[in-house]
Amino acid sequence: MRYFYVLYLFFVFFSIQGSLSAQSPADTLKWTRNGAITFNFSNVGLSNWAAGGQNAISIGGLVDLKAVRSTNKSLWQSNFNLALGAAQIGKSSENLFKKTDDQLIMGSLYSYKLNTRWSLGTGLEVRTQVLPGYLFFRDSAGKERRGQLVSNLMSAGYLNALLGLVYNDKGVTATFSPTFGKFTTVFNDSLSQAGAFGVEAGKHLRPEIGANLNLKLDYNLAENVNFKTNANFFSAYDPYFIKRIDVNWETLFTLKVNKFISTTFGTQLIYDQDILIKQPDETSKMAVQFKHVLNVNFSYKFEKKSETPLSK
Repeated sequence: MRYFYVLYLFFVFFSIQGSLSAQSPADTLKWTRNGAITFNFSNVGLSNWAAGGQNAISIGGLVDLKAVRSTNKSLWQSNFNLALGAAQIGKSSENLFKKTDDQLIMGSLYSYKLNTRWSLGTGLEVRTQVLPGYLFFRDSAGKERRGQLVSNLMSAGYLNALLGLVYNDKGVTATFSPTFGKFTTVFNDSLSQAGAFGVEAGKHLRPEIGANLNLKLDYNLAENVNFKTNANFFSAYDPYFIKRIDVNWETLFTLKVNKFISTTFGTQLIYDQDILIKQPDETSKMAVQFKHVLNVNFSYKFEKKSETPLSK
């Protein structure tokens, strides 16, 4: 069975590469490259502060890069997103910084246009975190210490391969993939032995083939206010098809103050029935994962466009 999954990945990859050479006569090749590099920092220092509180330091950064290649009949979109953040509140026994944000997304989607709104698409996406993630606990003296490792690079990692129908219109993108490969990786040996993230204990890969629906919206609410959302729904072709749907829903509000300063508020909701969440009573069960991040950002943005006539 594993050879089928490998062949499926090669099919998707070569579909992307082969389709790039299919151009119509008198076509024009257009490239748009843009991105943003963002940094945020905050510090709270208290000395003899009667109202109470704790010293705090937090840092974070975001790299968001995009490239779009378009012709009369095709569209090729690639993206790279890296978000990292950490904070230290008060003083612990180990002077610890804790992760507050950690996400790496790399993706590429090629689509062949059927008309102005509909196209056939194929693509690959990789999602993971970069830095190790830990649980924290307090020792008998009440000091906070770093405990069990719960995540690491590609542990869990998600490699998604899609082949489906794409709808595009005025900032709305909907992709339905009746053939969608979801490959969950756990490369860390200790997490693999624990059977983390739904991967069988002792294994490093869990392949699934199923149906996937992805909905994206990019909309300007006002001149300096932008809203983006990306909702993904996946169900594997197994005895629980449709009854068990994995959900990953992200939103991002951006308020631009000026060219270099902006405020962002983002949320992410995950419901994956293969992931068990540890509870305060030491039991583990399925649960909704949710996070929100509010940042004041100092950023540098750029955009570059080019056009090249293609020969017949």
